[in-house]
Amino acid sequence: MEKLLRCRDFGTDCDFEACGETAEEAFTTAVDHARAIHGLKDISEKDRMRAKAAVQDAFCVPKGGYNPGGGGFY
Repeated sequence: MEKLLRCRDFGTDCDFEACGETAEEAFTTAVDHARAIHGLKDISEKDRMRAKAAVQDAFCVPKGGYNPGGGGFY
């Protein structure tokens, strides 16, 4: 089952959802988004742990978007 992180779950007014085959892949996509769109520079260990705890099981459907690191944002 795929893994999902929602930007909105971290207090932003943003509908972005990071989806991946693994929790690490979803987390990496979410970090790329946070840096590109929200200007995030550093991620504290506390925020990393919070994000990894927020990963959910999901069936993800591609929604398009821009990924500066390549591949598609979902």
